[in-house]
Amino acid sequence: MTLYGPFAETTPRGMTGWISDRRRPIPDHLRMMLGHLDGTERFTYIVWRAPNPESIIVTPQDGGEGFIQAAGSADRMTIEVRLPGPDGEGHLYTVGRNEPADGATTLVPINNSRAVPVFSNELFSADEAALIFYTYHLTEAVSQPYVLREMDLAKELSVPR
Repeated sequence: MTLYGPFAETTPRGMTGWISDRRRPIPDHLRMMLGHLDGTERFTYIVWRAPNPESIIVTPQDGGEGFIQAAGSADRMTIEVRLPGPDGEGHLYTVGRNEPADGATTLVPINNSRAVPVFSNELFSADEAALIFYTYHLTEAVSQPYVLREMDLAKELSVPR
């Protein structure tokens, strides 16, 4: 029997714990957490399936292979997801809308000193991101109409701010 989880989170304030519907419905909780991103002091929000939902305590070290994370601010954030690829290994992807990007990138802050460049179709508001996060919570996948762009982990993904 699952007492906690199975999904855990690291909040924009850096606190780690189980996601629960005891206080509010999960979609509302995800939207609230994403709404706390401000791009100046609170930069990231991460959700993952933790391996032991029987444990009262969950830590970032309890993370599994997959996760979904957002960075930036409530009105301009990027979403990344780690999913199994065709080779069975975990791959990191940036989530985007299925529309052409104009080729230019926007810098989204991930902490006080670094930012990641993303295309225009990869910027989301907290409202749209909450739908993507809730789908991940239900399916551990990103569904259509969203597309995934694999990130090359051999390259530096962030730049100085």
